[in-house]
Amino acid sequence: MIVDQAYQSLKQEGFATFPSALYQKRISEVGVLDELPKVLSSFARLVPDQHMGDGGTYRNRAYSRFLLRSEEDVFFLEPLEGHSIFQTLQDNALNGGVLRTYAPLAAEIAESALMRALILEDAKHAFACDPSLREHPVQVGVHQVRIVARSGTPGLPTPEGVHRDSERFTFQHFCHRSNIEGGEFRAYNEAKELRFQWLQTDCLDTVMFEGTTWHSATPVACTDPSSEGYRDIFLVDFDRLS
Repeated sequence: MIVDQAYQSLKQEGFATFPSALYQKRISEVGVLDELPKVLSSFARLVPDQHMGDGGTYRNRAYSRFLLRSEEDVFFLEPLEGHSIFQTLQDNALNGGVLRTYAPLAAEIAESALMRALILEDAKHAFACDPSLREHPVQVGVHQVRIVARSGTPGLPTPEGVHRDSERFTFQHFCHRSNIEGGEFRAYNEAKELRFQWLQTDCLDTVMFEGTTWHSATPVACTDPSSEGYRDIFLVDFDRLS
């Protein structure tokens, strides 16, 4: 029922939500949930994003690509070379218009059974919502992102403001938050009117949205200014391999 409702929401609104319990149950079923603490601890080792149009130092990031093929109900996943993304200025007015290259995911994360399970669970939803994806090799992009808040300096999950991505589908997996307020995911209609908002608090609370969906996330600020705060997420996007 939850999944059916999510697919209906995606069709009507351009986005869908999946509660943490659903993803944790699916990952637990393939026996890799015990890897979650190791994956979560890896966010602390991310390096700063060097492509911030506002000069900000609050975003740490890694990015890797994978090739996904489907034969009937079997998925094949393998790494791809290159760690760059490009967005148009129309989609991302702050950081678009240039090729951005990032450090790759750490090998222990990219090659982990948990990351594979997460990607393949996302793929099931993506292929169910757009069966034509099965007809082509699919590029999967995985962004690992930490937004840091410091005393007097908020962190901006979406410094470009309301924007959209160009991929067919994106899954935003909330992972962890500490010593912050804010960080609410928001989705909008074509007129950029707010349609949905969700403060994700449970690990693997997930939003799936189409590339045409306008979205943003609110700034994060420290609740205790004597120490840093942060918000950690994975973004997993799917598109036909060009």
